[in-house]
Amino acid sequence: MAKTNDPVLEIHSDLVLKGELSMVKDVILTGKFEGQLQTDGCLTVSPGGVATGSIEAGALILQPGNLVEARVKIAPPKPVGSSTKPSRDKPTAPGSKPSSGAKWPSLRKLKEFALGRA
Repeated sequence: MAKTNDPVLEIHSDLVLKGELSMVKDVILTGKFEGQLQTDGCLTVSPGGVATGSIEAGALILQPGNLVEARVKIAPPKPVGSSTKPSRDKPTAPGSKPSSGAKWPSLRKLKEFALGRA
C-alpha cells in the first residue's frame, strides 16, 4: 500500500474506462472500469466503484457500496527484472515493427503517468 506521499491513480466517479490498464502505483476506483486492470500496488474499490473483467493487484481493498464482477488475483509485486509470465506480445512478421499497444496519444500519456514517468 502507498505511503501518504506516494502518488496514486484515481478513477473518479464521473469516469468510465474500458480496456487494459497496467500500473505500478496504487489505484483508487470510485468510477467504472471494464476490462483488465493490473497493478503492482493496492487497488481500492471505494463506494460507488464498479469493476468488471479481471483484476490482478498486489493488494485489494473493497469498501462497502461497490460492485466487483471480476476474476481476481492478488499477489505481491515481483522483484524488478524478474518475470515468470510469458510475453503477451503478438508475433510479428519479419521486418515489421512491434506495436506499442497505444493507439491514441491520451493513452500514451496515461501509460506514462501509470509508470511514474509523468
